[in-house]
Amino acid sequence: MPAMFLIPLAAGVVGVVFGILVVRQFLQRRRPYQAAWGFALLLFGAAALFEAAGIAGGWTAAEYRGYYLLGGILNVGWLGTGSIYIHFRRAGHVAAVVMALVTLAAIPAVLVAPIDAHLLAAQVPARGAIGAPATFFPIFTNSLGSIALIGGAAWSAWVAWRQGSGAHRVLGTALIAAGAFVAAGTHSFAQVRGVYAVQPLGEAVGIIVMFVGFVAVEARAAQPVGSRRTAT
Repeated sequence: MPAMFLIPLAAGVVGVVFGILVVRQFLQRRRPYQAAWGFALLLFGAAALFEAAGIAGGWTAAEYRGYYLLGGILNVGWLGTGSIYIHFRRAGHVAAVVMALVTLAAIPAVLVAPIDAHLLAAQVPARGAIGAPATFFPIFTNSLGSIALIGGAAWSAWVAWRQGSGAHRVLGTALIAAGAFVAAGTHSFAQVRGVYAVQPLGEAVGIIVMFVGFVAVEARAAQPVGSRRTAT
């Protein structure tokens, strides 16, 4: 069994835990961005677990379809939707409707798309392992979702710094932006250069950095008001 499966396994566990924590926040606070982010993080965790299973025991068509649908199409788009909600509530509603329609359309598209069994023999299958119509979606969801996620987190970090919100919040939002950039950048590098084995590592590092950023922001939010004033 290839030890490489431990990398997406770790990413999957972190993603699921991260998603559960954000969903719990949504149930307590009822913020739309928390619902979108929580859903997206659970998708990420499930996709990474599909990836771990594929690397550990050899990919099946069903495992790759699950990985591609949840991680390759839907995850980043829903993360971007959450980021849009933070800054533009009405635009967030529009993005959520669009992503809901994309989700409904992507499921049958992935189910009927042809699979190249030869490419599934690799630990991390190369681009082309699944065909159209599934391949129509990632260009849209991943590019726009990454822009919204990375840009939104970077903007939040900048605003927090300008407002003197304290080191926890500034560092936390900066780490969320950095983690998203690492995951997206590694994926793009792998696709352009054909070095697909780096994708699981980039995904794992990215989600862990984002999770550390989330913990930092929450630590700031949990501080008593008096201690916040002292810290700033």
